[in-house]
Amino acid sequence: MRNYTLMRFVRLNLYFFAMYFVLTAIWYGLSGKFSDMSTGMLLQEIAFNAAVFSLLFSITMLILYRRTRLRVPVNKYTSKQLQQRLEEIGFVKASEPKQPLQVYKPTPPKASALAGNLFVQQTTNFYLLEGPKKYLGKLES
Repeated sequence: MRNYTLMRFVRLNLYFFAMYFVLTAIWYGLSGKFSDMSTGMLLQEIAFNAAVFSLLFSITMLILYRRTRLRVPVNKYTSKQLQQRLEEIGFVKASEPKQPLQVYKPTPPKASALAGNLFVQQTTNFYLLEGPKKYLGKLES
């Protein structure tokens, strides 16, 4: 839960960079651009474009699925009701039930896979939920 947004940003950025780089290199190879220009300059161009694309796309995903924290009183939902409510909005349990911090992962089509995990921790009076604001808003109402 700690630094989750930063870790998500790094993972998304690396994933988008690698995929854009590979797909663009394949496209350039099929279209014959490697024979036209020097390979070093072409790889540098692909890397620069991949870096810009991955940065913009990662920032867009983080803005679209920005995260928030929510405190829900324990007397509002039982543990089973909360789990059922989370399944209704598109999240299934990913961790073992005995853990103090329960992790729920998104399941498409109800919740987008890019939304990230939802974390639930139970204290004496509250359930502390941290996850995408878009989906926690549905739980709140």
